[in-house]
Amino acid sequence: MFESRRPLVGRTAELAHLSGLLDARRQWVFVLLTGEPGIGKTRMLGAFADLARERGIMAIAGRATEFERSAPYGIVQDALADAHQHPDLAGHLDGLRALLSRESGTGDLAGLDRHRRFREMRQGVERMGESSTLVVLMDDVQWADDASVEVIDYHIRHPPNTSAVIVLACRTGELPRGLVRSLTSANVVNLSLGPLPAAEADTMLAGQPSRPGKRQLSRPGRRRLYERSGGNPLFLEILATLPDIQAADLAEVTGALTEVTRTDALDRLIVAELAGLDPDRQLVAQAAAVAGDDVDVAFVAAVSGLDPRTVESALDELVRRRVLGTAGRALVFRHPLVRAAAYQLAGPSWRRAAHRRAAEHLLSRGASDVRRAVHMEHAIGVGDADGAALLVSAAGAVSVNAPATAARWFRAALEASPADATPELRMSLAAALAVSGRLEEARGLLDELVREGDGSRDRAVGLLSAMQRSLGRLEEARALLTGELARVDDSAGRPPLLVELAAIDLLQGQWDSAADNAAQALDQSNQARSGTSASAVTLLAVAELYRCHFPDGYRLLARAKTLMDALTDRELCDDLGFVAPLAWGEFIVDHHDDALRHLARGLQVARDHGRDNVVPLLHAARAMVRSALGEIEAALADAEEAEEIARHLGSAEMLAFAHVVKSRPLLWQAGPEAAVPLVEEVLHGPGMRSAWWRTIADDVVSEVLMAVGRTEDCRWFLAARVGGDPSGLGPGAASVFARRARAEAACGDLTAAGQWYERAVAVVASGAPPARSADVEAARAALAMAADRPHEADASARAAVACLVTARLPVGEGFARMLLAEVSADAGDVRTAQEQLGQAKALFTRVGAPWPAAQAGRRQRGAAAHGAGGRLSEREREIVELVGEGLTNRQIGERLYLSPRTVETHLARVFRKLGVNTRAALVRRSAGQA
Repeated sequence: MFESRRPLVGRTAELAHLSGLLDARRQWVFVLLTGEPGIGKTRMLGAFADLARERGIMAIAGRATEFERSAPYGIVQDALADAHQHPDLAGHLDGLRALLSRESGTGDLAGLDRHRRFREMRQGVERMGESSTLVVLMDDVQWADDASVEVIDYHIRHPPNTSAVIVLACRTGELPRGLVRSLTSANVVNLSLGPLPAAEADTMLAGQPSRPGKRQLSRPGRRRLYERSGGNPLFLEILATLPDIQAADLAEVTGALTEVTRTDALDRLIVAELAGLDPDRQLVAQAAAVAGDDVDVAFVAAVSGLDPRTVESALDELVRRRVLGTAGRALVFRHPLVRAAAYQLAGPSWRRAAHRRAAEHLLSRGASDVRRAVHMEHAIGVGDADGAALLVSAAGAVSVNAPATAARWFRAALEASPADATPELRMSLAAALAVSGRLEEARGLLDELVREGDGSRDRAVGLLSAMQRSLGRLEEARALLTGELARVDDSAGRPPLLVELAAIDLLQGQWDSAADNAAQALDQSNQARSGTSASAVTLLAVAELYRCHFPDGYRLLARAKTLMDALTDRELCDDLGFVAPLAWGEFIVDHHDDALRHLARGLQVARDHGRDNVVPLLHAARAMVRSALGEIEAALADAEEAEEIARHLGSAEMLAFAHVVKSRPLLWQAGPEAAVPLVEEVLHGPGMRSAWWRTIADDVVSEVLMAVGRTEDCRWFLAARVGGDPSGLGPGAASVFARRARAEAACGDLTAAGQWYERAVAVVASGAPPARSADVEAARAALAMAADRPHEADASARAAVACLVTARLPVGEGFARMLLAEVSADAGDVRTAQEQLGQAKALFTRVGAPWPAAQAGRRQRGAAAHGAGGRLSEREREIVELVGEGLTNRQIGERLYLSPRTVETHLARVFRKLGVNTRAALVRRSAGQA
């Protein structure tokens, strides 16, 4: 906490702004407080903490430090350490600290465990804030370690459902890169502290106690100091506490501010201040700088080599001279710049030895390897085997939670180790770099390991292949695997490589090659592990389904299911990558229960064994299954899990795929404004590198476009992305072709619509899953209605409804009932239209889909129109209503996501049906029927 800092002078407007946030009691608000070093950010935080306490609001505070940036979760742990000040919430705070301190086993990629902890922490914060508003203050965020930055970023993007004000204080222009995007896009209050006004600076100097033997500053003297300082409070304080000097001497101490930055001038002033200390006190200041925030007598004595009595006396004098200050029961440097100056004042050799003494002292106190590694990182030298062992141990302990820190420590250990002892260490470093998002560096290390061909080669090949796929470098992954196949001639080593190559084939949409490689792997898998056979059968089944060889695909899928179910969890762990393709194959053939069961097992095994790289795709696949089943909330939760973990893993391709998967349930829950932006990147971008994922994404995007009424965009998109050959689309070809037919019909091209409909019929006839018939029947109903064949339209719409009822797909059933209502209304059967819309609304409401429920309700009310108007379609009624509001065609198009040309086409049909020729006559006719 910041309670011991000197009083805040001025800053009335800024403090009032912060006070207003407490009064507003928003759910969750972030404040970014910026300014140059010494400008008063810490004092502002202290004043806000005092204000919160006066109102009975709990405030916790943490600070990052410049020389401990490798300590995982440093600033967050520091804030949570305030538990002793809040007895009522001490259990919550200690629980959160334990959560972040918990060690985990490592996986090939460890983003999942970090994400899970962040989610648990968010839930803990929500419980902590149930009774009152929470204030969290974080100082010197520019020095926050990577793990802390991830925690903060997660809570910015996923704010807990509680009332809280979080203030992040940071030097201007030095916000950590990991927070720039989230703080830019979030609703953040920005407060920038500028120089103190002259009057407030004068008040501060007039009230500042003088040192013994130093006269009180006169008003002209205070004015000269203010001009020299530029209104920086810390600068003013240091100038005011230096021995008496004339104006001419000031320039000699500080330099000309027009030539150096104010921070440089501050550094020089602080060094001048520390240089005036006697040797013991200077040594103690340097040892305290090495010790960091753990400034106690025993620790500083161990680091400095002085006896405790001398250290105790020197610390008291440093407090008296305001080099150090107190924060609660702890001693801290007056300002980070003072600590930095004391640290740099010592020579590099002394600092290295001092850090080693610090690590040894912590060992004597039973500190963890992680705590000791913070110092050993600065102390280790070439050939220091014990130091390297300590860093490797500590890096392994934090590799899941703080991979960037693990990478630093692995690298330091590597640099200290002999060359012949480094292959496994380089492997560990590459894995840590990969998890922390530094994929290119990791790839370079793995390339070296593969070329050297030592005992780590097999693992390096596997990780490098996965990494190439994460980077979208599928051809490089293929070349790597092809090279390994040419090198490996043993029967046990080839099947896993062939399976991986088949997976690359699927991602690239090379279905024939995927089938060939999977079949070879299956033929040669007698001596391979059992999971390899299951993987090969799965990939072969998926390839056959996507080639529209449906009977073979169904048979192989059943075999894959049997093989997977026979595997133990430990056996499955080694081949978890095939669970998502298996579940996806089951999903596209409507075996939803099997898909959900296999996905649940895959996720559990991944959590138990640290196989984090497969988790995003498992969540994405489950989101798709749950969306189809109408489990909207659960689908969104899975999509958000996939989205978040993909971000942690640094996979842009997976993140884009997760956005598309999320768009469909989000549309149903929150409407076009929330969902459409998620598909725009696919709609207007170059598309995903993976042809398989692109096929899935194109299906979802076209469905979203059609659902929001952007039929022309849907038509254009499908024309650009999907050809007339169903091979490569799998069972989804029937749905995509049927959707293209409906888009063509809506745009007035019935000839093209008929051609696409016939293609969809052919896919169903070749053995596509029964539920796909619903999309084909819906397309037939739309074409029949456009061709004025009401009986055919009614029969087809009813067939679509029946098919989806049988398949137990409630959202699809709801939309089919809305189509049947439109067909009925067009035929003048208002009663049936209202009944179907009522059932659709009830279905949507039951599954938590308020956007289509509202659409169904609005159309149900509109169906009450009678006479000739009853023959208008729902879209036509919507347009008539907006014409009545005075909107132009362009404005109507913007409201309904239609082009002006499409609006014009609809209006022409309305004029013809109602026998009117002008918009005014249309409005009068509509008003007469209302």
